[in-house]
Amino acid sequence: MVMAAALSCMLAAVQAQPIHVDAQVDKDRIALGDPFTLTISIEHPSLDTYALPAPVPVAPLTLRGPPQVSRTKSGDQARTTFTIPLTDYRTLEPQIPALTFAVDGPDGPREFTLPPQPLELRSLVAEERAPTLERAHHGPKQPVPVVVRSFLWAFIAGAVVLAAVALYAWSRYRKYRAALLAAPAPPPTPEDEAMGRLSSLKRRAPWERGLGRAAVFELSEIVRDYLGKRLQFPALDLTTDEVVDELKRRRILGLDLAGLRDDFAWQDLVKFAKAEPGPEDCVHAIDRAASLVDRARGFLPTAVPQERAS
Repeated sequence: MVMAAALSCMLAAVQAQPIHVDAQVDKDRIALGDPFTLTISIEHPSLDTYALPAPVPVAPLTLRGPPQVSRTKSGDQARTTFTIPLTDYRTLEPQIPALTFAVDGPDGPREFTLPPQPLELRSLVAEERAPTLERAHHGPKQPVPVVVRSFLWAFIAGAVVLAAVALYAWSRYRKYRAALLAAPAPPPTPEDEAMGRLSSLKRRAPWERGLGRAAVFELSEIVRDYLGKRLQFPALDLTTDEVVDELKRRRILGLDLAGLRDDFAWQDLVKFAKAEPGPEDCVHAIDRAASLVDRARGFLPTAVPQERAS
């Protein structure tokens, strides 16, 4: 069992070789607080599946929402596109950090690492001093003479009030900005993440494009990743028997261990015996996985489990 786990870890470190990778940002230059979108397009063999790490490590940038994934197929090749909404609140030297994708397919689990990419920061202060007429600040318009009788003090009082309001608004904005930087959005729960991935897989319906086995590969990864995060053990790196033994050892009341073992056995048959699942089989398997995740909110423990007994 130890040798099998070590072999699984070695295979997980193998680097995948996609056919073509393209990473683009929808803005040439990034200003602090400006939203922008990173689009990563990976061309690869159609039987392989590519997935982002969870959570996506984008520091020092900030995620504006959950990443979107789409997949298209052309012959024996496929294109998986990841759309990641981002913004820069913290750094004057922004860059896209290195991203390591989880790859699975007929050749087994692998990884693909996209190197970091620097971004060009747009300085609004520098643009105020730009030498060209188009980018320079032109200043206020010429004053127009106005005849004022005895409203000078009223004008001064109004200016003081406006300055006080502006100072108050600026102070509130700074406090709001500081609170926004100090309190990042909480990461999604394992249940929310798993249900979102299952819904996306069912909506994309890859089996309708002849990718039933690829759908089962992705389904197996979603279920194992959820169990590993929820119960704090490396389910993605274990064999089916080792995962079942770990769940049996914990004696979780309410968990249909026999049904889960049958689901894993069917997934292994598709993945390693190259059995081609039908559309009904794929839909039924996704629904069973969604039911497991939904019911698990009530019976899976939330505390970190104890270490194995020696």
